[in-house]
Amino acid sequence: MGCIIYSLACFPENKGPDGKVDTSLNLKLSYNSSLIYPGGRLGIEFPVKSFISTRMKKSGKEKELIKDRFIALNLSWYHHPSFHDNLYLTAGWTMRRTRKSGFFTEFSPEMGVSRTFIGGTTYRVDDSGNVSLEKFAGYFYALVSVGGGIGYDFSITHSKPIMVFYKLNLLSMYPYNSTIYLRPAMEIGLTWKLCGIHLTKKWRKT
Repeated sequence: MGCIIYSLACFPENKGPDGKVDTSLNLKLSYNSSLIYPGGRLGIEFPVKSFISTRMKKSGKEKELIKDRFIALNLSWYHHPSFHDNLYLTAGWTMRRTRKSGFFTEFSPEMGVSRTFIGGTTYRVDDSGNVSLEKFAGYFYALVSVGGGIGYDFSITHSKPIMVFYKLNLLSMYPYNSTIYLRPAMEIGLTWKLCGIHLTKKWRKT
């Protein structure tokens, strides 16, 4: 059973122009806050491409980066008291650049669908004037977001399959009262590499 899980989570090396990197399926769990409103986010990253990029700096020293590309699926939620709860599912493209020190930056555009649930008791009045209780009142929206973040990859320097990150996303929902709705959302969380350690052969200590 363990071998099956490993084979599903781990992928063969992808050859880039400058090096090779072991790729891994990643699970992400984070605190997802829209301004001061609490929430959570669960995501999964499917590796598409990973390689070492090397370029020469003006000082004559080489600068090496691991460049990762993922298809990401995320299920997110936040709670805005007295307004609504927002549950949204998105798919996106994550671009991550990791240094030898383990620090990384990333950028990810995403798109998907949002479903809001209005807070408090909601009633519906029909054309005849009859009033009824509306359960799970809310609306569906198309949702687009862009986000950028920073973090640290413990697999690079400490041989631990864990990453920590901070990310800021800007959400746009449409149609929202005939306007475009914009809201910032902050993430603080952990990423677990299902393969374990994600080290380049070039950087691995011997």
